[in-house]
Amino acid sequence: MSKTFKYIQNDDVLRTFNEMKNTTLAERPLVIARHGDYSLLLEKRGDETLGLKTVDTVKNQVVADRSYNVPNTTVELVSRGVRHACQKMSELNDEDVNNKRFQIWKWYLLDWQKKHPSESERLFSKEAIWDEDVMKAETDLMDMESFLHGDYLNLGNTLSLIDSYLGDDKYREIFKNFAIADIMEMTSEDTRDKAIEEAEKKKCQEGEVKYHNYKFTVSVEATDKEHARAALLNYLAGDPRIKVQK
Repeated sequence: MSKTFKYIQNDDVLRTFNEMKNTTLAERPLVIARHGDYSLLLEKRGDETLGLKTVDTVKNQVVADRSYNVPNTTVELVSRGVRHACQKMSELNDEDVNNKRFQIWKWYLLDWQKKHPSESERLFSKEAIWDEDVMKAETDLMDMESFLHGDYLNLGNTLSLIDSYLGDDKYREIFKNFAIADIMEMTSEDTRDKAIEEAEKKKCQEGEVKYHNYKFTVSVEATDKEHARAALLNYLAGDPRIKVQK
């Protein structure tokens, strides 16, 4: 999933409006955050009116809009509005990603059915009834999630599939651009996770033990801080693993 990129932090939005309302904002809106296909714009809607507008940049549609009367608002209120707008952008983007990804996976299922007509009925009959004992004993059932995940990550296969199922040039391009970005992101995540896993395995094989630093809060009854520190040191008996901050 893509991340939110903030160009102006939440607490600085009101100050930015006041500083730029007669310069940059008098000419055009200012992009203050992005998430996927969504942008959050800061607008001037009058000398004392600040606007926050969330736009779907691909569809060129406004999906959320709110205004603030500057003399009657505060940094906290505007900051909260920016935070809510960013959360909404994240939710909308996740929904878009899941919908497009699921649609492509459905095309993979349809494609598999076309190529395996004789096996489709048997597979779906078994999947339609839940029996825990049968599932434990089965070894030949397709792991559909693994199949789809593996095939989906093959960019050439996925782009070819989109070509075969989408006749509309506009939506074909939208799905292709989405698939390229999504697969690249998923592949980079898989590569990073595997690299971390392999590094940890290597450390274990080499017998390398990884140590961590831990901090604890304790209470000591004493007449002053120095007596308290001395009491702790006496109790810990000089264990070299323990350091006391002076």
